[in-house]
Amino acid sequence: MSDIAILGAGPAGLALARLLHLGGVECAVYERDADQHARTQGGSLDLGADSGLRAITACGLTEEFDRLARPQGQHTNYFDQHGQLLLATDAEDEGEARPEIDRLELRTMLLESLPAGTVRWNRDVVSVTQTGNRWRITFSDGQHVDADLVVGADGINSRTRPLVTDVPPAYTGVTLIAGEIAKPRLDSYAAELVGEGAGLAFAPDQAFLMQRNGDGSIQVYYAQRRAEDPRRAIGTVLHDPAFIRTELDRELADWSPRMRGVLDEVERHFVWWPLYVVPARQTWREHSGVTLIGDAAHIMPPYSGQGVNMALLDALELGRALAEHADTDAAIAAYEKSMLARMDPIATATTTYENLVLNPDGPKALLDLVRTGGR
Repeated sequence: MSDIAILGAGPAGLALARLLHLGGVECAVYERDADQHARTQGGSLDLGADSGLRAITACGLTEEFDRLARPQGQHTNYFDQHGQLLLATDAEDEGEARPEIDRLELRTMLLESLPAGTVRWNRDVVSVTQTGNRWRITFSDGQHVDADLVVGADGINSRTRPLVTDVPPAYTGVTLIAGEIAKPRLDSYAAELVGEGAGLAFAPDQAFLMQRNGDGSIQVYYAQRRAEDPRRAIGTVLHDPAFIRTELDRELADWSPRMRGVLDEVERHFVWWPLYVVPARQTWREHSGVTLIGDAAHIMPPYSGQGVNMALLDALELGRALAEHADTDAAIAAYEKSMLARMDPIATATTTYENLVLNPDGPKALLDLVRTGGR
């Protein structure tokens, strides 16, 4: 098969590399991080049997996944802004087993399944341009490589996405401010709220989303509808925690003092995380030798837990298409037709779910949906 370059060493890119390797096809994965320990990977993920877990099985990593996963992570507590428990659910309430795994553990598992040297670290892609029948990938240090097939698994700021569509991700109107409680105290209220799973608390157009990691740490996300801030990009570290706490405390004036106190438990810098989305129904222009998987193809808000599942399913479907079609462009066309059709209802449902999480009338509609088994 032709030279294959995968841009981005997230779950989708690494899973595709693993599947290609199992099929006897080697590739190179280019990642801007300096190494696998360059930054934290965030909270935990729940993988579905018909999506993420299918890809894990195809990667031959079921046993390793089962060792790392936490089925108890499906437990979710729902509260109002005063800390009153409104609803608690477990795996049996969701109708599907969706075991949790930390993002870091998932990435490490996939990395360790690849031959040494597959991932080329510290490769910040600045452009992807056509050179004859091939693609030239240029890095920030001025070096470049050429490939016959480029797979953009490079997320929201994908350098590959403009090659197939002129429609960039758009701001949803919601921003998360994220923090971490690395070592919860014995009297931690956040730990009481999440248990071994997640704790969600709601007020009109506001939400606290808290999630337990496998190492006992707790990820905390404050979600609110607000104007986009052009001064801050995704992942911007807010270097004055005391100032941010004061600002958030003012915004949470209607919440109970104990609930607001969760902010004081955060031990590390807060991070700015605006949410973006692409249209549910996408039409890509004709192209050759390039395609997209994961967030580069279909970035969505995180509430429904579909993002990583669909990214892993992209990797599975693209890997199979490449194995089944002798012609690379035929494989790309088959994969994209299926993927774009699959994502239309999922993206629509995710936007609906976001509007339930941040609802001017509070959490009633969301809780009604959860009680009936919806996501």
